[in-house]
Amino acid sequence: MRRFRREPVFPFFSYITEMITEQEVRQLVAEKFSEENLSHCLLVDIELKGTKALKVFIDSKEGVSFGECKKLSRFLEEKIEAGSLMDKNYLLEVSSPGVDRPLKFLEQYPKHKGRLFEVETQEETFTAVLKEIEDKNLIFEKKESGKNKKKANKAAKEIKEINFESIRSAKVLVSF
Repeated sequence: MRRFRREPVFPFFSYITEMITEQEVRQLVAEKFSEENLSHCLLVDIELKGTKALKVFIDSKEGVSFGECKKLSRFLEEKIEAGSLMDKNYLLEVSSPGVDRPLKFLEQYPKHKGRLFEVETQEETFTAVLKEIEDKNLIFEKKESGKNKKKANKAAKEIKEINFESIRSAKVLVSF
C-alpha cells in the first residue's frame, strides 16, 4: 500500500510526494542481493522512521564487510533519490546488526561458535556457549555455577540441544 506525505509549497498550496514503504525496501535489498557479489548476504532488519530515517541491517554466515554495506547503501541512496521517496535531508544507515541485537536467522549462528550466549526459549532462559550446529539444532554447553570460582571451574557441564524454531531470543554476550 502506498503512503503519501504532504509538503507545503509557499504560500498556499501543497503537493503530495510518495514515501518509501518497508516492503519496497525489502524488494530493493532483494534486488541488490541477487547480484553474485552480495548473494551470500541476508536482510536482518529494517527500521523506517517516516521519511526522515532508514536503517538497514544485513548479515551473512561470515559477517559483512564495510564494502558490502557501502554497495547496498549506494544502491538504496540512488533509488531513494531517483524516486524522491524520502525527505531531502534523510538519514540512511546500512550496517551489520551489531552485538546488541538478537540473532534472527540460523545463518547468523556459525560465526559465533565458541561464544557465550544468553538464550531465551519458551521453557527457560539460560547462559551458555554455542558449541555446534547440526541441521536446525543448536548445541550449547551450559556451566552450572558454583558459589565461588573453584566450585564453578569444577562444575558439571550441561549440554543443551535446542531446535532453532524454539528460540525466542538469542544474544551474543560480550566479555571484556
